[in-house]
Amino acid sequence: MKKWLTVIGCLAICAVLVVLIGQQFKSPKPVDNPHPPQSSDVSNVTVDPKVPQNTEKEKDVTIAPSDTTQPTSTDNGAVSSGTEQTIQGDVSKPEYTEEQLQDSTQKPNGEKVTEPPTAVDHDKVEQPKETPKSESQPQGGETKDGKIYVPGFGWIDDIGDGQGTTVDGDGDINKRVGIMD
Repeated sequence: MKKWLTVIGCLAICAVLVVLIGQQFKSPKPVDNPHPPQSSDVSNVTVDPKVPQNTEKEKDVTIAPSDTTQPTSTDNGAVSSGTEQTIQGDVSKPEYTEEQLQDSTQKPNGEKVTEPPTAVDHDKVEQPKETPKSESQPQGGETKDGKIYVPGFGWIDDIGDGQGTTVDGDGDINKRVGIMD
């Protein structure tokens, strides 16, 4: 009987500990901090005669209270009422007449064209015969002092031809080739 009471007591203590630990992970409910009340009442200011005062005359400054009756909107046209939300309407494209689209003196939006477009026959375009060589810059493949010039990389050590091996395989791309340690 003592053994069962001990087991039941330990289980009760474990259950209490689980509940207490679980409460530690619960986030506290947010508390709204109320804004201080705005008042248009003028309050009297008393001046302590013991404190030296500034003898310069200051300008009277009047600050107009902000208008809080009109809510400001930063939603770019989207409408939201509580939990319901709607998406902003589609943008309408301007409609152009066939005459505006065919007129080569102006763009469809009414902007004047300074020079009418000219058609170019792409079959008759002349290709340059040879790329102009610059005397000051070396060309790709030149060798000097054991180095080779590669455009985009500059002068690099000439180590000769690359090294390659042929691997027997059945074309399976998932087959392990070589040792990768």
